[in-house]
Amino acid sequence: MIRYVCVLCICIAALAGVAAGGLYEPTVMATESSVTPAVLMPGDTGMITVVLKNTAQTSTATKSDSQITTQTDVNPTINSVFLDGRNDITVLGGNSQFTGDLGPGQEVTLSFLIKAPEETGIYFPVLRVRVRGAEGLTYPVPVNVNMPIATLSTAMLVVTQDESGYVVPGETVHRNLTVTNSGRSAADDIRIRIADVNPYIGPLETGSFYLNSLAPGESEIITVSLVTSRSLENSVQEIPLEISYAVVDGIPVAQSDSLTLDVHGHAELSIASVRTEPARVSGGEPFEMTIRLENTGTDEAISTTANIDLPFEGTKEAFIGKIKPNNDGPAVFSLDGGKGGNYPYTLTVTWEDDWGLHTESFDLTLPVKTHDSTAAIAGFLIILILAVGGVYYFLVYKKKAGQA
Repeated sequence: MIRYVCVLCICIAALAGVAAGGLYEPTVMATESSVTPAVLMPGDTGMITVVLKNTAQTSTATKSDSQITTQTDVNPTINSVFLDGRNDITVLGGNSQFTGDLGPGQEVTLSFLIKAPEETGIYFPVLRVRVRGAEGLTYPVPVNVNMPIATLSTAMLVVTQDESGYVVPGETVHRNLTVTNSGRSAADDIRIRIADVNPYIGPLETGSFYLNSLAPGESEIITVSLVTSRSLENSVQEIPLEISYAVVDGIPVAQSDSLTLDVHGHAELSIASVRTEPARVSGGEPFEMTIRLENTGTDEAISTTANIDLPFEGTKEAFIGKIKPNNDGPAVFSLDGGKGGNYPYTLTVTWEDDWGLHTESFDLTLPVKTHDSTAAIAGFLIILILAVGGVYYFLVYKKKAGQA
């Protein structure tokens, strides 16, 4: 009987020991890591950063005896932290930098100074964490030593435009934009909007465009039509594009791009006025003719010259030079008048702008008054008649009066 009682006591003591050892041990994990710089050159030094966290919210142990039951908090005790370079990565500092307890939900950030090997490659030093009374933690950290590895695993949209030459202020511009998904996953719900930031450029019909989806490597063309003002300056104009889309996990992505326009205006010359000095040209008399040329275009006219083909002697070519938009310049010709009549002639104007050399011809007519000698002849005859009358009066009339 005594033997059975002893066996029973031993069993009860063993069960009490099991209850006393009922420990819900916390969990230590490496939640994140990073390498700075992301790509090391052979032989360079860098930094590995690792975050250790106690992911358990409560860590308690229960002890019972025949009279009292108690609960006490138990935190994991880290005995050592060691980064193993595995004969590739040289660890210059950081080992054994932390020992101690981590409370529930607490974390600690550890940094290790490393030196990259002399050979290019991907290396995996291992972080080894020993926890008292629990299983140790091993955590490999990838280190890139001069390896060209693409990291894009999501969608990425690239916008390109066709080259269509210069844009003339005041004209409507049409540009084809190619939208390409250069990433590794699909882009959905794509929206492209022209930002309203330039008062001299605006969309003709719509400034927003929608694409349902683009698979990796897929492209689609949209046509943008823009209205430009004649006041738009000659320069390279960038029109911002606002782009938004969703990646495979539904996260919205926003990016910006731009549409580029190379603006170059046209110079356009016309006749503003034609004036002669004297105002009425008479046959046989010299005169001066001034033709004012006006630039009604959107760019400067340079090296401007004017020629006329009147059949008169004198200066028939004039150099004007530069004429800015909405300005004019004079072409002055000095000529000797010919015979009277109407003389049709051609004014030929040449100039240059950003688009090249231009020539424009204008058909004009110059009236030349015939030199009228009738009045002079009439005056001479009147004087002659008066002279004859006077002679007759003195020689004939007075003689008769004296004889009487």
